[in-house]
Amino acid sequence: METWGPGSGRDEIALWRQLTRLMEQVNATAGRRLTRSHGVSMNELLLLLSLAEQRDGTLRMSDLVKGLGANQPAVSRMVARLEDADWVVRRSALDDKRGVDVQVTSTGRQLAEVAQLTLRKALAEALDAAALNDSTASLVARLRYAPAVPMD
Repeated sequence: METWGPGSGRDEIALWRQLTRLMEQVNATAGRRLTRSHGVSMNELLLLLSLAEQRDGTLRMSDLVKGLGANQPAVSRMVARLEDADWVVRRSALDDKRGVDVQVTSTGRQLAEVAQLTLRKALAEALDAAALNDSTASLVARLRYAPAVPMD
């Protein structure tokens, strides 16, 4: 089994650089496919999926900002674009007039379901291609076959 760390001959910085390159390649490939096929960016799809995962399809804008790891203005622009496309609606929160709730529409939910399939296929294809590249093959194998670690 390959080991990492000081004295192992493998460098964490090299691993991080490899992972960064892999993520850039995979995100670019998947993002182009989503935009071309569905007219939605990767981050917009992640926003729609976050909403669709909720029982009532609604999240507070501040929760979207936290969940997406983006800043407030960027999420507001995304929501405005999705609202213009009738994929989400935005309204004042019932329990706090200072808050804003965002809810996925039925067409937004349908888009999220279909686009998620496109994303899964694009990710699998990009990882398959990276698995054939000498510089990323071992990293892809580690990512695919390592047990899932909870994000929280």
